Amino acid sequence: MNLQFMRSNLENEYGLLKLQDKILEIAVYIDKFCDEHGIDYCLMGGSALGAKRHGGFIPWDDDLDIFMTLDNYEKFRREFKRSGNHEKYYLQEWGLRKNGEVTIPKLRMNGTAYLEELTKDWDIHQGIYVDIFILHTCPDHKLLQLWQCFWAKCVVMKGLAMRGYSRQTGIRRFLINLSKIMPECLMVTYGLKQVYRYRNHSSKNYCNFLGKVLYKKGLYPRELFCETVKIPFETVNLRVPKGLSQFLTRRFGDYMKLPSKERIKWEQHAWKWDCEKSYEEYMAAGMSHAFKDEKKLV
Repeated sequence: MNLQFMRSNLENEYGLLKLQDKILEIAVYIDKFCDEHGIDYCLMGGSALGAKRHGGFIPWDDDLDIFMTLDNYEKFRREFKRSGNHEKYYLQEWGLRKNGEVTIPKLRMNGTAYLEELTKDWDIHQGIYVDIFILHTCPDHKLLQLWQCFWAKCVVMKGLAMRGYSRQTGIRRFLINLSKIMPECLMVTYGLKQVYRYRNHSSKNYCNFLGKVLYKKGLYPRELFCETVKIPFETVNLRVPKGLSQFLTRRFGDYMKLPSKERIKWEQHAWKWDCEKSYEEYMAAGMSHAFKDEKKLV
């Protein structure tokens, strides 16, 4: 196996080294593009954890996530449209509204396939990707934070409902089912307005309420992200928050503790991936093409 970025001494216990290498190729492109255009980003979630605990990918991780503040993401979007490598990459913006509000963008690699169980039949770009989570300004007042978090979770619930998500039980499953009958203009369009509404406010906090974490784990002091630094990630260097340990403790608690085998399987996203064959070839093989407008996806 000719890996370009992954360390050569790694064992392929989970069968993901080839996929991780391709994901890392996207991340290296983002890193270089951001450096060239004065855009800041940093690894987040499990990718930041992997950098700290494993020196790269968590061995069973099949994706990579980064943070950008809203201003940095909008500059990335603008510069990528102007001068990005469109032959190789595609910027996918789920839930895009007329005024530019978006849920979780992805930079996907053309000519590859990363099919997820709930969306494998959808007629959308399904190449291997890096997730871009936007750090939104969050007000200092707790009631306003909860209001912003509530509407962000409405957006998330509507997205899960549209994808037919059924893993949850109890109250979460009830809320997802309820979201199916709620209008998109309320759950998504109005919900995103509430997430974005504080963008020009002076605040001590950022939030990532559009992710899967709940209120407290999605709220971060702005000072954690005032500066980013590059640290080793596999054979390259990628950016992390300068306050990496504080971020990981806030997000994961005892972040050096390894999860159970059951949890490892739960966290994997891909139903099928392919580094050489395009998702379009899989679609041509008889998938149902259930959706056609990416802007309607959340």
